[in-house]
Amino acid sequence: MYKRVVMIVAGALFGLLALVATIVTDILDRDFPQALSAQTRIGVDLNKSQLTDKEVLGKLTELDARWNLGLVKIAPDLAGDRDQRVFATLNDRDLPATFSWFGGDGAGRVVGKDRLTNSPPDGTYLVTGESARIGELEGALGDVGVRVTRTDASVTSSLEFVMKEGSFGAAILAAFALIATLALFWLSMKARSRALRVLGGCPTARIQLQDLGGFAGVLLLSAAMVTIAAAVYVGASRGWLYVSPFLKSLIGLESAVIAVSLLAALAMSASAWPSATMLATRQPAVRSLRTAAIVVQALTFVLVVSAAGPAWSAYQNSSAAAAETAQWKQLADQVAITFGMSDQEMTAVEPQIGKLVQHAESHDEAAFSYTFTESAFQADFGQYSAVSFVNQRWLDLMTGAAQPQALTPVPSDRVQDLMRSSSLGEQFAIMSRRQDPSGELPSTFTYLQPTAGFRLPVSEGGSGQSLQFLSDVLIAVVPSVHDAFNDSNLTSMMSTGNVVFTGAANAQHLLERTGLSTQALREQGFKGELGVVYIAEEGILRAQFTAYVVWLMNLALIALFVAFAVAAVVSALITSLLQAKRDFPLRLSGRSWARILQSRVARELGAGVVLVFVVLLFQGISSAGPVLLAGVCGFIVIPLSHVFTARWCFAGVGKRRI
Repeated sequence: MYKRVVMIVAGALFGLLALVATIVTDILDRDFPQALSAQTRIGVDLNKSQLTDKEVLGKLTELDARWNLGLVKIAPDLAGDRDQRVFATLNDRDLPATFSWFGGDGAGRVVGKDRLTNSPPDGTYLVTGESARIGELEGALGDVGVRVTRTDASVTSSLEFVMKEGSFGAAILAAFALIATLALFWLSMKARSRALRVLGGCPTARIQLQDLGGFAGVLLLSAAMVTIAAAVYVGASRGWLYVSPFLKSLIGLESAVIAVSLLAALAMSASAWPSATMLATRQPAVRSLRTAAIVVQALTFVLVVSAAGPAWSAYQNSSAAAAETAQWKQLADQVAITFGMSDQEMTAVEPQIGKLVQHAESHDEAAFSYTFTESAFQADFGQYSAVSFVNQRWLDLMTGAAQPQALTPVPSDRVQDLMRSSSLGEQFAIMSRRQDPSGELPSTFTYLQPTAGFRLPVSEGGSGQSLQFLSDVLIAVVPSVHDAFNDSNLTSMMSTGNVVFTGAANAQHLLERTGLSTQALREQGFKGELGVVYIAEEGILRAQFTAYVVWLMNLALIALFVAFAVAAVVSALITSLLQAKRDFPLRLSGRSWARILQSRVARELGAGVVLVFVVLLFQGISSAGPVLLAGVCGFIVIPLSHVFTARWCFAGVGKRRI
């Protein structure tokens, strides 16, 4: 019976690890598409190269064909209208025209070399062929001033990246805690037979080998069943080519957890070895495990109440993550202009940047958001936490799915007072095109604020790749971004992604029209260049990652609670066995279980209250609700476990099994 319990609980544990392995495989596939057999990626940097873009591309094509590297460049999909990447081959390769991702979101597309005709050759390339001669490629390109960086696909690296996120670490910690309690449970079930073997003169090494070997066998059987089922599911639902990286990550996690479990079992077994005195006085064999059981129970209880606050916060943020995902999808066709040039060259192209923004605004293709927060600007904005300058195009993108009255007007005189008191007006005067030293905002600006229950996504100043969803933000609507801000600040705002444009093809056309295409810049003597990148991909991935975090935090909390319940039952069982001589006659005399068990339950509840208080001291009063709720759930488990085990021992003594 106890073997089945261990197998079932361990199976649930390995299922949690399978979820972590799925996330690791998803991240690995995004960096190294398995459908293209990509195991290496290289970065090409032309900053110090004396060759033209055409010459570098020609050399890359030549070396690719000579060494059968199968180079495929990752580039934005200029022909599409959504946030997608295409994979352009330098030479003809036997690659699929389209392929699916492990995550199942959209399809990748492979295109020919023609896609790179008007694109700079620097960037990221996948190696889909032979990778043995990449070192020679690095040397050949290095001779002409082209810097090459190499990154190899590694499940370990992806796993390390995942482990940096606290929620994933919490899942692994929960796995370790649960497996340690299973080891304690196994040893408690083996305590009597082990004592008999010690009494019979069986060698210590043999006893340890038998106990740990049996425990390891049950864990390995459970892990094998979960691994086979998970591999079949991944192969059938996602594709068999993903089974190999999935199994590498899952088996690695399972091996680590099983190894920790055996070490924990060995340590508890060694510390609780039956003594001659215990055997001579006929004490229960599990008595030696009492200290280990108390320690494990206390640790798992602390882990449960400590994880409750972060898990609740992650759950509360799940709706915000869903909203953020939806907003990023609204920006899926929006692109930013990247600057691969020196500060001097950026200063030189400022007038052309101003014309580009002006032309884009005339066709309603430029969205703008630049937000000053109280913390970053170090000022007091009164009832608002931030002030965001936006244009109407931004509001159209961000409020398309919102209620009609999601934003309400704010009187301009209140805004002017805020500008003077916070020094934000002086900052605007520096950024303004009209150079008004008074710091007064133009009368053409209109002001809004979100209504109750609505949070407007805005882009923080200097960090346009991150959206902030604010309900207490003052919105200053700028009729014309070009007319409001000078060319120098427009260039700075574009470089940080606070000005975005609709469609990669349209943005590329704007660069060509204003003399900012790569070819035009070369003709003007510039060494740097401007690129076009989609802004939503990273945000969508971050929101999806947040969804993973919510799942893992809650599953980890459940695993920790199961670990605590197992530890509490084992600890209560040991106590009940030790107190069986006392409890049996008291129960026969008619005393209730509540009176019999009240002293031992009160001691554990008192210790639990102290531990909850300690956790609150470290986490703060903001986590009081979920921490107290987790503590109450633990306090329910403690008396139930004592009643259950005491009744079991009473029945065992009555039937002369104990």
